[in-house]
Amino acid sequence: MKKLAVAAAALLVVAWQLSPATMAAAQFSPPAPPDDQYDDPPMTGLPVSPPSPGEFDSPVSPMPDSPPEPETPEPAMPAPPRQPWQQAPLPPKREPAPPRTVVPPQEPNWSSTPPPPAINYTTTGYTTMLVFGDSTVDPGNNNRLQTTMKANFLPYGADFIGGRPTGRFSNGRLITDILAEKLGIARSIPGFRDPGLRSGQFRRGVSFASAGSGYDEATARRSNALSFPNQIEDLWRYKRNLQRLMGQRRAEQLVRRATFVISAGTTDLLYHHLAPNQSAADNGPEEYGIQLIAQIANYTQMMATLGGRRFVFVGVPPIGCLPVVRTLLSIGSTRCHDQMNLLATSFNERLVELVRLIKSQPNIRATYVDAYTIIGKATVDPNNYGLTETSRGCCGTGAIEVGQTCRGRKTCTHPNKYMYWDAAHHTERMNQIITDDVIMNSIGEIYV
Repeated sequence: MKKLAVAAAALLVVAWQLSPATMAAAQFSPPAPPDDQYDDPPMTGLPVSPPSPGEFDSPVSPMPDSPPEPETPEPAMPAPPRQPWQQAPLPPKREPAPPRTVVPPQEPNWSSTPPPPAINYTTTGYTTMLVFGDSTVDPGNNNRLQTTMKANFLPYGADFIGGRPTGRFSNGRLITDILAEKLGIARSIPGFRDPGLRSGQFRRGVSFASAGSGYDEATARRSNALSFPNQIEDLWRYKRNLQRLMGQRRAEQLVRRATFVISAGTTDLLYHHLAPNQSAADNGPEEYGIQLIAQIANYTQMMATLGGRRFVFVGVPPIGCLPVVRTLLSIGSTRCHDQMNLLATSFNERLVELVRLIKSQPNIRATYVDAYTIIGKATVDPNNYGLTETSRGCCGTGAIEVGQTCRGRKTCTHPNKYMYWDAAHHTERMNQIITDDVIMNSIGEIYV
């Protein structure tokens, strides 16, 4: 395992120690301008014609209800330069390690731990959130897609603002909604593809996430979700609309100051190990994990090319504790599946190393959210978090219902006592617990 870890670390170093020519082409680390002046050279490599004098600074009409689509087909995003890791051979396949019990440690009430120095987030100047990922952060972008991965029907959204379903896989708000409110950005983050999106919401941020997606493009294809390249194309469209709305210089500043939240990986791991396709069969767990990390590095570089400077990476949860996984693997509701949890911890360890490399780049700030640990603590000691049920969801039987199979089902009486809303997604109460941990232990790294 030590040799494999060294190989993985070597691949990550190669991925981020790019040649000067490549770094210049991607504009990954331009000199940081003062807050009151934008003096970076214009972004290059994007399929956007140069604006005519005064084009972006002239008065514009209010944003339409939905992001405008051009009448002619849009040019595709340019492909990023081929990276060294794409040519590097994968390490040889090895026999999987024997299962071992992984139980999150029980710790004393961490609420008694002195909090870090308070940060007035509402005065930092970073007042926009841009979100990428899967069903954990999709507020409804899938509603108009031809996919079964939807949640725009009751009982989803029963406790959301106005008591209506929006497409969020929860009874209420998602982690990104709650985090945006705590940072003083907005009460919730809408989907970029929401037809009711207003210009004020547009400035404060949107989510490009799509339920059923993942870092592996093959994951998104299984459910016809928006892949990460699709989501990054939507980021490009978002930025172009911002330029029309507020001018090029202000749009560039807004994106540079935005908080980029990336939350995915669970669907990748579940598909790869529970319903593998031929591509997955060719890669063992270790090789597949390295492949996902290389993809994350590539996507982050693309986001940085479009102006991203502050990144929040959310680790995957204890997937062996998901009610649907317990049911499918027939292990009962009294314990988690150790081998699936080992896959999650292995992926998270690699992601932590990647985040360290990313934030070592000039003018880039990044942080890692240890969702695995906080969810593990709540699973082991639910009473400490005001929970009573952590082994099944609130919808239906709580053992298998997700998405369409949850439609119209009866729900529990006290969802605030449940960790899971359906058999794979959290209640708003659990999302609040995770967000509190983000505020205490993670988010300050990108605001200092």
